[in-house]
Amino acid sequence: MSFQRQLQHGTARTALVTASLFAVTLGGSIGAKAEEPIALGVGGYMEQFFGYADNDTDQDHFDQKSDAEVEFSGETTLDNGIMFGAAVVLNGNTDDEEQIAESFAYVEGDFGRAEIGSRDNAAAIMQYAAPDVGIGLNDGDVSDWVENTTSSDADSAFESTFLFLGEDKANKITYFTPRFSGLQVGVSYIPEFERDNNAQPSEDLYENGFAVGVNFVETLGDVDLALAAGFLTASAPNGGDDDAEGYSLGFNVGYAGFTVGGSYAHTEGNAGGGGDTGTSFDGDGYDIGVAYAWDSAAISLSYLHGEVEGLVGTDGDDENDTVMLSGSYGIGPGIDVIGSVFAVDYAGDAAGSDNEGWGIVTGLVLSF
Repeated sequence: MSFQRQLQHGTARTALVTASLFAVTLGGSIGAKAEEPIALGVGGYMEQFFGYADNDTDQDHFDQKSDAEVEFSGETTLDNGIMFGAAVVLNGNTDDEEQIAESFAYVEGDFGRAEIGSRDNAAAIMQYAAPDVGIGLNDGDVSDWVENTTSSDADSAFESTFLFLGEDKANKITYFTPRFSGLQVGVSYIPEFERDNNAQPSEDLYENGFAVGVNFVETLGDVDLALAAGFLTASAPNGGDDDAEGYSLGFNVGYAGFTVGGSYAHTEGNAGGGGDTGTSFDGDGYDIGVAYAWDSAAISLSYLHGEVEGLVGTDGDDENDTVMLSGSYGIGPGIDVIGSVFAVDYAGDAAGSDNEGWGIVTGLVLSF
C-alpha cells in the first residue's frame, strides 16, 4: 500500500525540524541519480449532477451542477530509495475564483513523508467521519442545493468535523511518520492562513498555525478499524487575544460489507482567517452514519448536526441539521452513478436567516 493511501485510509520548531529533514535527505542524496526524471501524469475526477431542491426561501428549482479537478503529478525514486514528487491540482470549475486547488512537493522514504506547499493540514487529512456514498454530508455539496442562509459554513464545526478553521489549504510544511503497527502521526506548520501568494505576511490573518493528526488503521480478524484524532491552533492576527483552536475525533468500523462511522469537532476562532471578528466559529458539530456495500453497489444513511455562535452579539447560535440517504453503483472502471436524497434545517441566529429544504440529486462521477 502506498504511503499516500495509508494517510487517507484517514510551530516554528516544527518548521525547523521538517526543514532539517529536507536538508538531511538532500545531503544524503548527493551523487545519487534517479533512474528517470520526473514526468507529470494526469489524473482527477469529473462530477456532473442533475437534481431538484425545495427551499423555504422560495428558491425551488431544477438545476445541473458540476465539479471537476485535474491533477498533474509525478514522482521519481533515487538510487538510494528516496522518492521525490510534485502535484498540482487544477479546478475544472471556478465559481469560487480559485483556479489552483493544491500545489505541493514531497519527499518520501523510510523516514516517512515530508510535504511543502499548498494542501490541507495534517489534522484534516487524517480525519475519519460518517460514511456517505453520495454528494457528501460532511463538508459536502448540500448547500449547493439548499441555501445556507446563516453566517456559518464548513470552515467551522457548523458543516464539518474536519479542522479547516479558514486556513483553506494555506502554504505549509507537513511531516507524516511511517505507519507503525497501524499508528501514524502527522504534523503541520502553517506560517499564515489563507493568503495564496508570495506576498509578505501582513499579520492581519491567523499565523504560526500548528496542526497534529493521529490515526490508527488496522484489520483485526474480519473487522476493519480506523480511529482518528486531530488538533489545530494558530495565533490571533494583529496581536489579538482570540486565537484559533479546534480538536476532532473520528472513527470507522467495517464488517461484512457494513461500515459504521462518526466524528466530532469543537472549533473556536473567527471567520475570514481571523480577520472577520464579527463572525465566530465557537461551537461543536458531530455526524454519525452507516453504509453497506455489495458487488459494485453501496448505500448509506447519515446525519450531521452543527452548532456555532455565528454572528457575534446576537442571541442564539447558528444550527445545522442534515440527514442524507445516498446510493452508488459502479458501471465500469472509474465510472459511478450516484444519488442522494436529503433534508436540511438551517437555523440562523440573525433575524430572517432560517431556511429549511430538501433535495434529490443524481449524477455521474468519472475518475481518471
